[in-house]
Amino acid sequence: MKTINLQVRINEDLKQEVSSILKAQGLSYTSMLDALFRQIIKERRIPFAIALPSAPTDETPIQSTCNNNGTYEQPQTTLKVSDAISTYGSSTSTEVEISFDTIDKSGVLNIRINPKVKTLTTAILKEMGLTMSLLVTLISKQIQFLKAIPNSVNKPIACDSMNADFLTDEEINQLLELAYIDIEQGNVTPLEDVISNFKKEGLLL
Repeated sequence: MKTINLQVRINEDLKQEVSSILKAQGLSYTSMLDALFRQIIKERRIPFAIALPSAPTDETPIQSTCNNNGTYEQPQTTLKVSDAISTYGSSTSTEVEISFDTIDKSGVLNIRINPKVKTLTTAILKEMGLTMSLLVTLISKQIQFLKAIPNSVNKPIACDSMNADFLTDEEINQLLELAYIDIEQGNVTPLEDVISNFKKEGLLL
């Protein structure tokens, strides 16, 4: 299957957290996004709700963060100018404290994708006023909130642990070694039982 590289910008911490959540489910960004893109092409819509998680009442901001007009301020990080020199590339002889939101550590997510899937998805998103990077961030935030893929998003047919397209040679060899150990220990399922289960699940006639 011919694939091309797709690069998108995404917060590095968000990428790492979502990668861990997906890995726990036997998936990767590549397989998850490929399934998402194909669903968007088929349904011509974003197949998940964009919403913040419901905050418990005991997490209501304390009174000290409330403005006079009844609104709450966004929590900010206070840094000294000297602490941010490496980020902003400037310095000052007078040390002054500045406050701003936590700096966004932007990273790059690389995935392999079918070129036709990329072209069609990009075109549909453009009509919606969206970009690939924004879509990846939106789905990543929902996975971060839910600690799982949204129910409305179709999961990949096969998880990465069963799909050699997403495995390195080293990972394939490790899986084969584990399989050989199972065979030696007698941890196998008779072929008749496998065929019977496939028929029950409608995978065989």
